[in-house]
Amino acid sequence: MSLKMIAMDMDGTLLDGEKNVAPEDCAAVKKAIAAGYYVTLATGRMYRSALPYAKELGITHPLVTYNGALIKNPVNGKELGQFPLAKDIAHEVIALCRRNGVYVQAYVHDTLWCYEDCKEVRYYAKLSRVPYEVKGEAILQLPDDPHKLLVMTDHVAEWRTRLLSAFPEKVKIVSSAKGFLEITDPGTNKWRALQQLARLEKIKDEEILCMGDSDNDLEMIRHCGLGVAMGNADKAVREASKVVTATNENHGVSLLLNQILTKQIQVPEG
Repeated sequence: MSLKMIAMDMDGTLLDGEKNVAPEDCAAVKKAIAAGYYVTLATGRMYRSALPYAKELGITHPLVTYNGALIKNPVNGKELGQFPLAKDIAHEVIALCRRNGVYVQAYVHDTLWCYEDCKEVRYYAKLSRVPYEVKGEAILQLPDDPHKLLVMTDHVAEWRTRLLSAFPEKVKIVSSAKGFLEITDPGTNKWRALQQLARLEKIKDEEILCMGDSDNDLEMIRHCGLGVAMGNADKAVREASKVVTATNENHGVSLLLNQILTKQIQVPEG
């Protein structure tokens, strides 16, 4: 089976520690696009955070953002799918975090909302290269369903368990980085969004290559035709993958893509 679609995670995969795309990786992505592959990004990031990278890479196909909660075309801005978290659930999550002194931020209409100006939001804004808006008590009454909530805590395991227990079957929680808990609608994930894009192009699941490193990449790594884990990936992601490439700091993306382009790797059967 030949490959037709390539979907890449960003943080820990395509991006280095400074949140840049290395020249080698950028060149390899552009080669894949020129060779006719359907190339896209599948990230937990905001659309506005992913967009500059897409432009740098020459990606023109729709982007999967917010862990699959928003699919949007980087050329014309057209939305192809939205799967936000119900705002009544979001309000309860935010209120619980606020009562316990745990930092939480919301994403409304591709805008980052926070309760107050603090070290956490400044860190995130620098990391993602996006502005933020201080909303105070208004964050407890969001005007619309948010695409995602993000909790930052040193007690990730404890708070993941607590939130899942408080909101059974009402939220999905994944982690894309140390100290991050990303909260979305329970039916939302990167793979679901990629399948929607693939169906539009009549691309089969087994014709899709996905690359990632964290547990928000697990569904797409597990179910696509060729799941690729970065050398720095979580253990569960490596175990779910069919191929492990080099780390993000050692140009694992370009190493893998160049092997694909030179036919050194084929999609494993079964």
